[in-house]
Amino acid sequence: MQYFSRLLVTTAILLSPLMASGDTEIIKAQGQGVASTSDRSNTQAKLMSLRAARIDAQRKLLEEIEGVQLTALSTVKDLMLTNDVIGTRVKGMLKGAFEVSSDTTKDGEDWVSAIEMALCLTSDSAQCRGQINLTTLAKPYLEITPEKDLYSEQDLNATTNTTDSANPIEEQPLYTGLVLDATKLKVTPRLDIRVKTRNGKELYGPGYVADGKDWLHWATSVEQAQSFSEVVGANPMTITAMQLDAANHIVLTDLVAAGLFTENLKAGDFLATGNVIFVVANQEL
Repeated sequence: MQYFSRLLVTTAILLSPLMASGDTEIIKAQGQGVASTSDRSNTQAKLMSLRAARIDAQRKLLEEIEGVQLTALSTVKDLMLTNDVIGTRVKGMLKGAFEVSSDTTKDGEDWVSAIEMALCLTSDSAQCRGQINLTTLAKPYLEITPEKDLYSEQDLNATTNTTDSANPIEEQPLYTGLVLDATKLKVTPRLDIRVKTRNGKELYGPGYVADGKDWLHWATSVEQAQSFSEVVGANPMTITAMQLDAANHIVLTDLVAAGLFTENLKAGDFLATGNVIFVVANQEL
C-alpha cells in the first residue's frame, strides 16, 4: 500500500491560541500587579502585588481558553454559553492553573509583580500528567456519531468487492497507532475533529475512546513528534492521502479507509485506545 508509510512519532497538542508561540501542550498567560507601600507595610504591598498579578493571569487564561476552537465554526466560549455545566467546569480549571514563572521588583514606593500561569490542554506533557485538561473536560459534551453513520464491515466489503485484489499484499508487522499527516492541508486544530470517508462514514472521533482516556493529540511536524512513542507505539501507520470536508474534518478515499479499517482490526483496535495523532503545519493564525 503506497499511501502508507512507517514513522515513529509523538504527540504535542496545539490549539489556535498557541500556534505561533511554540508551546504545544499548555496554554499560558501573564498577569501583572502593582501595590504601593504608601498606605501599607512593605510586606503587605509585596503580597498584594503578587495576588493582583495572579488574578490578572487567571483572567487572561480564561480568555485564552474561551478562544480555543471547538469545531471549525465554534469555540469553547460558544459551548460554555449553551451549557452551564461545562461553563462552570471550564472556569473551575483555573484552580488547577500552575505558576510557570514570577518576578517581583521594587519601584519607588511600589511593588510590581509579573506572574506567568499555565493550564493543560492535554495530559501529554510531564507537567500535565495527573492534572485536569481541556481536551478531557470537553469530550463528554461533544456529539457522538450514531452507529449507522460509523464505518463498518459492510462499507469495507463494498470497497474490496470493487477493487482489484489480484496482486497479493505483502504481510507486514502489526501497526501500533495512527498518524494522520495533514501538513499540506489547512487544518485548524480544535477539540472536535473526525476522520470520515467521502460518503460521510466516520472512522474516528471522540466517541471511539472511553471517557477518561486521551483521544486527541496534535503535532506540528513529524520531527517535533518523534520523541514520544507511548502514544502511537513503535510502528504507527502514517496516512498522507486525505482531504477536508466543509466542516474541516479529515476525509479519506474509500481505498485508504478500507486499509485503515482492516489494519486497525488486525492490530486489536488501536483507534479505540486513542493511539492517534493529527499532524498539522505550524503557522500563525
